Amino acid sequence: MSESAIETCLREVADWHVFDANVRMGRSGIHGGLALEPPELVVEMDRNGIEQALISHFTAVEYDAFEGNTALAQAVNQRLVPCWAALPETDFIKQLDERKPAAVRLYFAPLRHNFSPAPWCSGELCSFLQDGRILTLIAAEDIGWEALANLLENFPGLHVLLLEAGYRADRYLFPLLRKFPNLYFDSSTYLGHRQLECFVERFGPERIVFGSRLPLYTPGAALAVLATARISDQNKRAIGGGNLRSLLESSEQ
Repeated sequence: MSESAIETCLREVADWHVFDANVRMGRSGIHGGLALEPPELVVEMDRNGIEQALISHFTAVEYDAFEGNTALAQAVNQRLVPCWAALPETDFIKQLDERKPAAVRLYFAPLRHNFSPAPWCSGELCSFLQDGRILTLIAAEDIGWEALANLLENFPGLHVLLLEAGYRADRYLFPLLRKFPNLYFDSSTYLGHRQLECFVERFGPERIVFGSRLPLYTPGAALAVLATARISDQNKRAIGGGNLRSLLESSEQ
């Protein structure tokens, strides 16, 4: 790609005011070579034209949720917006409530926080998130489709942002989106050829938000799909950042 083409692309990205919904920071015991502390993360965001990021902390998922949240609290600023880890324990919910969260991320998988999304286990936590209109992020690998459907059935007011659903998820994703108006998903792995255009034509732009999986993956693929999508500039701005900002503002009201 020529320098002029790159400059044009970066100007276009800047016009979207990109708000990345899927970013992690801090040291990682598993991905140590890729982990970024806040200054390095901001440099990488600048290099890719990302204005803001909703960030989780590696420590929260790989080691301890409380320690991860403590580290996250020390890093947040206007550009790095916290996505807190949450556990289904009364004391932890009280601590979380003190942070006035706009977004949390749940890690149900056995090799992560290892708890069930069912009401008998997570009822108190999910009721707290639902009542507070707190945006709840869950990676597809941390919850199966049936468990996700049950979660949305049991807590219809819960605003769920499904991360990394994959490009082959449509036959599961579409029926869930039709049935549950508070379900959204990120674009980080929604990278099939002209898949984004087909989705917007069918559902509109409101249910998808931009995500990159930075620093585990470069934002380039997700940005390129959005940049080359045959959709309006208004829709690109909505997906690039507007939808996520609206969801977080709803949580803060």
